[in-house]
Amino acid sequence: MQRLLCTLALCLAVATSAFAQATGTVAGTVSDEQGGVLPGVTVTIVGNDRTATFTTEADGKYRFLNLPPGAYRLTAELTGFSTVVREGVVVVVGQNVDLPINLRVATVQETITVTGDSPIVDTKATGTATNFTQAELDKVPTSRDPWALLRTVPGVMVDRVNIAGNETGQQSNFQSKGTRPADAVWTMDGVVITDMAAIGASPTYFNYDNFEEIQVSTSGQDVRQQTGGVGLNFVVKRGTNQLKGMARGYFTNDSLEGSNVPDEMAALGVTPDSSDHNDQISDWGIELGGPIVKERAWIYGSYSSQDIRLVRSAGNLIDRTILDTWNIKGNVQATSKDMVSVLWFLGSKEKFGRSPGVAGITHQGPSTWDQGGAYEDGRPHGLLKIEDSRVFSSSFYLTGKYAYYNTGFGLVPAGGLDQEAGLSQRLGVSFGSYQQQLFLRPQHSVNVDTSYFSKLGDLKFGFGWRRTDAFSQAIWPGNMILAFDNSLTDRVARVYREGAGSNRTEYLNFYVGDTITKNRWTIDLGLRYDRQGGKALPSQTRSNGAFPELVPGINFAGYDSPFTWSDFSPRAGVTYALDEARKTILRASIGRYAGQLDTATVGYMNPTSTAGYAEYRWVDLNTDQLAQGNEVQLDQFIGPGGGFNPANPTAVTSANQIDPDLDAPVTTSVVAGIDRELMENLAVQANYSFTRTSRYAGSTTFTPWIGVDGDDYLPGPLLTGTLPDGSPYSVQTFVPDPALVTAGGNGRFLTNWDGYHSQYSGLELGLVKRMSDRWMARIGAAFISANEYYDQNPRRDNLGNPTRLDTEPLVDGGAFVVRSAGSGAGDIFIHGKWQFSANGVYQAPGGIDLGASLFGRQGYPFPVYRLATLGRDGTNQRVLVSPELDTERLDNLWNLDLRAAKSFRWDRANIELIADLFNVMNANPILVRNRNAGSAAFQQPQQVLSPRIVRFGVRLNF
Repeated sequence: MQRLLCTLALCLAVATSAFAQATGTVAGTVSDEQGGVLPGVTVTIVGNDRTATFTTEADGKYRFLNLPPGAYRLTAELTGFSTVVREGVVVVVGQNVDLPINLRVATVQETITVTGDSPIVDTKATGTATNFTQAELDKVPTSRDPWALLRTVPGVMVDRVNIAGNETGQQSNFQSKGTRPADAVWTMDGVVITDMAAIGASPTYFNYDNFEEIQVSTSGQDVRQQTGGVGLNFVVKRGTNQLKGMARGYFTNDSLEGSNVPDEMAALGVTPDSSDHNDQISDWGIELGGPIVKERAWIYGSYSSQDIRLVRSAGNLIDRTILDTWNIKGNVQATSKDMVSVLWFLGSKEKFGRSPGVAGITHQGPSTWDQGGAYEDGRPHGLLKIEDSRVFSSSFYLTGKYAYYNTGFGLVPAGGLDQEAGLSQRLGVSFGSYQQQLFLRPQHSVNVDTSYFSKLGDLKFGFGWRRTDAFSQAIWPGNMILAFDNSLTDRVARVYREGAGSNRTEYLNFYVGDTITKNRWTIDLGLRYDRQGGKALPSQTRSNGAFPELVPGINFAGYDSPFTWSDFSPRAGVTYALDEARKTILRASIGRYAGQLDTATVGYMNPTSTAGYAEYRWVDLNTDQLAQGNEVQLDQFIGPGGGFNPANPTAVTSANQIDPDLDAPVTTSVVAGIDRELMENLAVQANYSFTRTSRYAGSTTFTPWIGVDGDDYLPGPLLTGTLPDGSPYSVQTFVPDPALVTAGGNGRFLTNWDGYHSQYSGLELGLVKRMSDRWMARIGAAFISANEYYDQNPRRDNLGNPTRLDTEPLVDGGAFVVRSAGSGAGDIFIHGKWQFSANGVYQAPGGIDLGASLFGRQGYPFPVYRLATLGRDGTNQRVLVSPELDTERLDNLWNLDLRAAKSFRWDRANIELIADLFNVMNANPILVRNRNAGSAAFQQPQQVLSPRIVRFGVRLNF
């Protein structure tokens, strides 16, 4: 098999044809007045930096691939016929413009110019996607953040609400159509850049003005995407034959902000000055693009800087984030057949006062993080991509890409590494300092994508290779002991060693697909093969500072992953035009998708990639909430963690094990829909989407103790009390048999979660009006059912423990909920049964633009928990005492933003003055409440929607 795959890779590498994810297609058939096809017609397409010619063959068809998004002019010429010129042909990312051309016989030379807009309905699309064009990105009031755009995509739920940019310094967590968040794919200019250590997340932040277009696909993904998760595709602007530039700036601060402190927060003493609010947000940047040599070479460059300063209610602290982004992109028509491009991108982030995001804990200044970039030594920082698109003939295209991405970051505690660390769930605050972390995540990738056109259809095929490394270091400050104050009678000390390890993943894929068009039918077939594996790399770690012999460091030799994921993924789709004009399109698709492998799964047995620890009881003799060495009760051992084996503390292999038969998660996706073009530039759409994800796997999914079955658990504490609605609860907890845990080597077993799957069923409605006749709009609504299913007698959660947790409720048919973790939002449960969004722009007389954006969704779940110690399964386990995760919900959320802008023009220059008003209604729904029924602060609000605020901006275009 390996020899066969290598041979196929070599064949593809020297094959022909190109198909890039950052482009679109214009194609059609040229016919005469009687409907007969016309061979020999010269069809020419002209854009700002692209001119191409196609001569129709016997079938009368023409096609132009790899067209960057933008407006084009199409010309069709044949001796004896009138020349037809089609103006304003709009190309967007990932879509096919079907443009038939009709020529009439002419006795004299004449040219017929057609000014009607190009079709807005894609006759070949079988999945669901939302395209944010440059007009929408520029004109609609937004927080200028890709994650803020995500919340407007039907079927996608985001954990937070960005008001005027207050959340731009942190990534949002999101859920898309019941799929694993780990299966989200981030692509920039045709290069996959997904962070495979923080699986499904972006490795960087972005300059919002850097993109020609952003596409978000949610189901029925193209065969070139491995997973069934959401796909985010960013197309960087390019230089053209016309010199263009822009300078812009946006600014707001607390003097432009209202107050919306809810009454129940005011009753607790919260004031507008002490509540979460904006202090100052600025966003400025410049860009310039144009020809180096007209019709031959072009360049585009940009720089932006965002400074986000927030006041956090936790101690009235200033949370400051600085995002600097550089970008250079060059394109060269190297030969008559080769377009070569080079892209360099660097997104740099500095953050001061970042909260570690521990549920139920308000972090004080010394225990917050300062964040900055980190990179491999001796290599260029950021993303460097080199690409060659070659046209061998009118039927053969090829694109080859190589990319290297040098990225990473570090988290340094504001209190330094000299003092100890403590967390008090009893008081809801932190003490002392916090752990220091370092992450390096370089990536290499190679892709070859080809297309071949024949009478049998439009065949596309290609392959890709990618390698990602993830080095992570974690070291606790002071004596490297973390103190947990859960209650006056439950205090625990974790004795840590350093974590400092590297894990590597490698990905190889091949795909083939064919698009066959016959009359009104289009059939799309595809097959993809993915091979995923990796290794843990050699490394060394330091011992615990207070007890170096009890928890020593280790010298690790590394290992090859005991498993390899190999998956074939078939895809099929069909469209049918109900009318000859192709204004109404029925479509359907079905596909199988393999989940993507993260570095943590490969490194699950790597004892250095996490900070291993031993847990003991602790007595706070000096009442400082910190654990000194003499306060740790070494005769009262609770359990190990992070792969540490107390029976063999110097072991160079982890106590944990990985199932050698571990398989990749699998998603099945079905889409059925109808598109209707009501008039030029206006279309409506309805979709039904179904997804089912099973065979869950991953380093945090299913990890039971080795040698411990679901029946090998003993009764733990019985939790009783009253829920907010007045109903009583009585929840039995369980603890693993400690003797069996010890007999099994104190390790966990990473395997697939059999008998569990998630499922999504949703109806999505949409309307799109492209900018014309002075207005544009996009409206979307989704009605959602996302659930999870267990076997008939669910006896274990992700730890193997039958205790119900707030992340594993063990309710067959219950809500499938993603719990937000980290990135400044650690206690939000993402799940809603409906959502709505609408935005639009109207170009009023006098150079005035009016814009609006309205968003609403159901309130997220409010699952009530109690903290409990579950023996070897650890302390601080959040035991669910609500019947289900969504038994109670927070209030529904609505947000309205408005814009007014005035343009002044002279010659080629244009200056635009902008005023944006966010949270127009000054709504104040509670976004986060304390969910711990055992806390004195239970149900107290912890975060509210940011208040009404005005942001001013200015843009100079030339």
